[in-house]
Amino acid sequence: MIISIRRLGAVSLGLIFLVVTFIVLVALAVNATIARPDFVSEQLEEADAYQFVLDDLVPALLEDAWQLDPDEFGFEFEENPLAASGLSPEQLAGAIRRAIPPEDVEALVTPAIEGAMDYLTGREDEVAIRIDAASHLDALVREFSAVFLESGAYERLMERELTPIFGQWVDEGLPAGGESSAWVAILRGGSGEEGGSLVRVFTTVATPEWMAAQVEGAGNKIVDYAVARSDTLAIRIGFDEAGVEQAANEIAAIVTEADAFDVAYANVVEPAAKGSVAEVSALPYGIALTRTEVLDAVRDAVAGDWLDAQASRLAGDVAAYITGQTEAFTTTFDLIAAKTDARRALTATATTSLREGLRSLPDCTTAAENAAARTALERELPPCIPRDVPVADIVAIAVPTIATSIEESVLDRIPDTVIYTEQDLLADLERDGGPDALLALDEIRELFREGWTYTDDDLRADLDGDAFDLIQDGRLALSTGYVLDVSDESAEGLQDGLDEARNTVGFGSGNLWIPAVIAFALLLLVGFLGGRSWRGRLAWAAGVLLLSAGLLAILFGPVAQSTSGDVFDEIRAEAAPDPDSEFPNTSEALVDKLVEVAQSAVDEFAGNIARNALILAVVGAVGVIIAALWNPIGVALGREQT
Repeated sequence: MIISIRRLGAVSLGLIFLVVTFIVLVALAVNATIARPDFVSEQLEEADAYQFVLDDLVPALLEDAWQLDPDEFGFEFEENPLAASGLSPEQLAGAIRRAIPPEDVEALVTPAIEGAMDYLTGREDEVAIRIDAASHLDALVREFSAVFLESGAYERLMERELTPIFGQWVDEGLPAGGESSAWVAILRGGSGEEGGSLVRVFTTVATPEWMAAQVEGAGNKIVDYAVARSDTLAIRIGFDEAGVEQAANEIAAIVTEADAFDVAYANVVEPAAKGSVAEVSALPYGIALTRTEVLDAVRDAVAGDWLDAQASRLAGDVAAYITGQTEAFTTTFDLIAAKTDARRALTATATTSLREGLRSLPDCTTAAENAAARTALERELPPCIPRDVPVADIVAIAVPTIATSIEESVLDRIPDTVIYTEQDLLADLERDGGPDALLALDEIRELFREGWTYTDDDLRADLDGDAFDLIQDGRLALSTGYVLDVSDESAEGLQDGLDEARNTVGFGSGNLWIPAVIAFALLLLVGFLGGRSWRGRLAWAAGVLLLSAGLLAILFGPVAQSTSGDVFDEIRAEAAPDPDSEFPNTSEALVDKLVEVAQSAVDEFAGNIARNALILAVVGAVGVIIAALWNPIGVALGREQT
């Protein structure tokens, strides 16, 4: 009865021994795999992960990017700009591979992974990450620039995307269909295409070579900021002095191409004259000049080389202002010479009217009528023609008086000089194009004067605090090195998660002797409880060891190998991305590789348990054999065994 109870206790302890042995083997496997700083790196290397990133993941990511909708890029593109560039995903993937080959990716990533593993295993109390990628990022910018230039991508992007966008921008601020004399129509030019002639200005200065320089410069600025070679981010896309001057010359040419009357007369001279001349100007002798007659005379007087010269000067001043070369301008039109010609023309018109009036008058019939008519001739038409005064004499008498009146009552009202400033231009633009025209002008001036700028302040404003802090952490990792502070309250849950991971991984790398001693003690107890003699005790201890280790060897050996494939296939199927997602190819490739790496790591972990369990099973089997051959062995040794 007692022996039965003892052996029942031995069996119970054997079950406990199985559990403890499992714990010991798991701890050994952790120590041999996960707890090793280079385990993850080795798994990635064995899986050709770095080759995969450049040969499969990057091309898949680019392939997905080529399929994105145009509005995903944040601009009013007609089509996906990557596709519009004419580049293929393979070309960009090749550039990335040349800038950062697989072995360099491995050299960059491995120290960071091993540093994280040192923290998880408790060898270090902090995670220090430094990725010395400055030279590779510089090479990446150079490679991208070369690919875009050699492939003609900039030309295609200019033609198919950027030029239409600029045309739409012009149309929104300076819509077509205005009056022919309006500044909006003048600046748009005679082109009926989208954006009018102003698109010509854009394509003149924003050449593919200019775009290439801007993109490369922006890339270099981003890299300098990313690797902390610069404390601030300051990207500027703009034009140098030569480009601004070229744009001004093109705008001046567009303005000059318009009729001089549209530019100078209709916008400057006529408004000044029209505002100064009465609707009807009364002259001596009953003559009247209409405003139209006066304006026609002024227009004829300024026509020709004089007006062309004034229009050319105004075009230059307006162009300099539009391109931001000047903050203000004043163009002066001297009308003195024009007023002299206009006086002659108006005098001729008035003389013609006088002659027509005289021809309608009857001859004086009485002496009284004759005397009254002669007296009236000094300022006005008489009621009749004096008998002794020829019509020619009357005209000769009246013309000087009429000419003096034209000078004093008509032309003197028109200023000798007319000044046209940027304020007049703004008022005219607002009149012709509304507030949008002024907004468009401000944006054009800012584009040429300051360009498009993007700074770290803009970046901070565009991102929430956590995202911006993450970028700053990345900058540290790429420069002096980043130390992860797991106690930072902003990283919610991070500290608890990492502490739990450290405890789990640390189980295999520390205090392993405790479960080993427990397992050994349990095995001794099993032997002493189950056996009455040394042979029996050895048989029980070795048998329990053989059964426990053998069972674990089978479970983590053949059984695990036969089931792991199906399990991970199911995991792969469950994690398969939605084909309608934005990056289906990328997700599919990444999931497949992650599952592959995870399966390899699990197989390695299980294999380690199986190998160690098999070793213990062999030890147990040897013990069982010794127990079975106890007497023959004793005889051979010259001792009698019991």
